[in-house]
Amino acid sequence: MIEEEDAVEFIDIDILVNMVKMAFAMENWEEVISLSQSLLETAKAIASHPSKTSGERIETKRHISYYFGYSYLMQGLAFQKLKQYALSIECIEYYRDLSWLNDSTHEAITIVEDFNKFAKANLLTLDILTGNRNKLPEYTQFLQQNPDQILSGLITILESAILYSYNVDHVLEPLRSHLRDASFYTEQVLATKYLSYSFMLALYYSLNDHTQEAINISLHNLSLCDKLGNDKYFKKTIALFETIKIYASVSQLEEYSRILKIIFEGEISNEKGNRFSSSFSSSHFQ
Repeated sequence: MIEEEDAVEFIDIDILVNMVKMAFAMENWEEVISLSQSLLETAKAIASHPSKTSGERIETKRHISYYFGYSYLMQGLAFQKLKQYALSIECIEYYRDLSWLNDSTHEAITIVEDFNKFAKANLLTLDILTGNRNKLPEYTQFLQQNPDQILSGLITILESAILYSYNVDHVLEPLRSHLRDASFYTEQVLATKYLSYSFMLALYYSLNDHTQEAINISLHNLSLCDKLGNDKYFKKTIALFETIKIYASVSQLEEYSRILKIIFEGEISNEKGNRFSSSFSSSHFQ
């Protein structure tokens, strides 16, 4: 068993942060919680023992306050995704006011203020996720004032609208206008968020009699999932498309077949020996 001082010496806290980010990008919420708890324990150990056993000071990329806030933030977000809202609120209460760290440096004060803003936003997010439509105007205003939060905010709004069966058409377009082109969202965490948003938008449209929009978005998603190598949302999009395929036009069905053909040929070309490729022609996808 590794003692606390050994843990400080051998566990790189910034590597833990990256591991949390990777687990979040993979939507592995249990892993996010586990890694965030490890991050918290490491932050506590560093705060208690800022130097290694050799006397060498432990170097971190960020101020120690950040790691405390980030560990609670990510645990809270994971509990939110698991719909364990009470536990999410408990985490928010920890990073809502990090002044308990008793650090009056300018850097620490800035970090405390940042996490306080995150807490306010995430409490508002929980209001929306639990179906409080009265908070929608306030939430929309917050997102417009914080464009970097719009992608996550749209996911929240769509999830709530789908779960509680209400119409949000009036807020979607103003917020969607702030999004960048899909090619902008290639970093792993952002790419997963964009695919989540895009899939939920297609699902929302399919449930609200905007079937053609749902089909077109699904076709776009299939190509994007293939480009980004995201099998999870590729499968989800295929499943959605199959449920609404009866409403597709001839040109949309042709586009569907074309996309699948391109993806299939790409997979086959990666097979060693490639003994199958000559057995399949474009007719199999028409």
